[in-house]
Amino acid sequence: MIILREQKKSKKGVELKSLLGKGAPCDQGEEDAVIGFAVDLGTTVIAITAVELKSGTVIGELSETNEQTKLGADVMMRLMHSLSGKKDELHRMAVTQVEQMAERLLTDISYEKDCDRSRCIFSIVGNTAMCHLFLNQEIEGLAGFPFRPGYTGNYFCTGKDIGMDSFGEARICVLSGIAAHVGSDALAVIGAEKLYRKDKVQLAVDLGTNAEIILNRQGELYVCSTAAGPAFEGKGIQCGTRAEEGAVNGIKMSASNGNIILEYIGGKAPRGICGSGLVDAVAGLRKCGVLQADGYLLSAVEAEKLKVHPEIRKQLVRKNEQNAFIYYQAEKNGREIYLQQSDIRGVQLAKGAIRAGMECLLLEGGLKLSDIDEVIIAGALGTCMRPSNAVGIGLLPDAVPLRFVGNAAGRGAVYMLTDKNFLSDMEQLAEKIHHVELAQKPGFQGHLMQAMSFR
Repeated sequence: MIILREQKKSKKGVELKSLLGKGAPCDQGEEDAVIGFAVDLGTTVIAITAVELKSGTVIGELSETNEQTKLGADVMMRLMHSLSGKKDELHRMAVTQVEQMAERLLTDISYEKDCDRSRCIFSIVGNTAMCHLFLNQEIEGLAGFPFRPGYTGNYFCTGKDIGMDSFGEARICVLSGIAAHVGSDALAVIGAEKLYRKDKVQLAVDLGTNAEIILNRQGELYVCSTAAGPAFEGKGIQCGTRAEEGAVNGIKMSASNGNIILEYIGGKAPRGICGSGLVDAVAGLRKCGVLQADGYLLSAVEAEKLKVHPEIRKQLVRKNEQNAFIYYQAEKNGREIYLQQSDIRGVQLAKGAIRAGMECLLLEGGLKLSDIDEVIIAGALGTCMRPSNAVGIGLLPDAVPLRFVGNAAGRGAVYMLTDKNFLSDMEQLAEKIHHVELAQKPGFQGHLMQAMSFR
């Protein structure tokens, strides 16, 4: 039996007065600034937080699918498009979308008429490629070994310098990246979570299309980036969607009675599975005995031979010439939500890359998982992901304290607006961080193959 549970998505603002530092935002002497826009320029999703700088209060939040996904789901595809002549188009997409989202936020909070755009500041964080495309910097060095960025350090400019229209006089500050494949989003996570403390041994992962992994060995920092792919952000999954109205964000399956409980974000009928629902779905298939450790999804006939519960078994079908499992079928329009074999392979690759990156970084630091005080999970996915299921499918390690911190990169972008020391402190810290290039590590492929198993 399939049971639906509608959930309300909270839209409450967040007080950030505790983030206020003494002095000017963005460390540029801009004490006259009124509104700040903290931008997390993600490969798949762009998230913007509007902050009233005098009070340090969040006055609006907005996230959208990155328009650049129309020209490739991942960084390498966009770099290839850039090298083939579409760099200006990708640049315009990013700048236009950020500017339009900022205008929409001003409208939502009734500031659009009274706000002097010249007294606005944009703080930007993102992976190295996204920041380069936003600033229209040279990207040739990011496309092949030896990888090198087109600029280093914190970057300051005005809106008109990068092609903004209504925010042409606004100030732009882009946080320093760490390396060609580890960008300012990772540095923002480090700053927001203070992952440089000398009294801790911490492992952190910022879950996204490119998963940045950070190791803090009592103040000595190691970082790497691994191409997790967009699966956990709803892209590349047949029935995938972002965490918005109609998204199935939680699934519970019972092997004993065959019940399937779908939790979805209300406002619309269920229409797709987002990242947290995807983790639950795969974990549930494993628990019910229809998904093997190597990632193979059983057919209905195979499941019958293994005495799988009939209510679970009847959801196994063929879709697009693949084995698939149906979670929901609308009575009115026949819309279906299902996972097919290729979707599961996408999850395997994503979680395998993340765990392999963790293992390689620990080896680089001369540590074992048992040496870690805590594992920190950053990114929007972690806000509603069930830790037991993430551990169950091997995405996260077992027997280590886990702490979920949400969009830490976005909070780091807010610190750029409210703490005068943040930018300079993080720029100096970036120069001391050890970057590990996973592609050059002989053992990475072996770790990847091992980590793809669902146990």
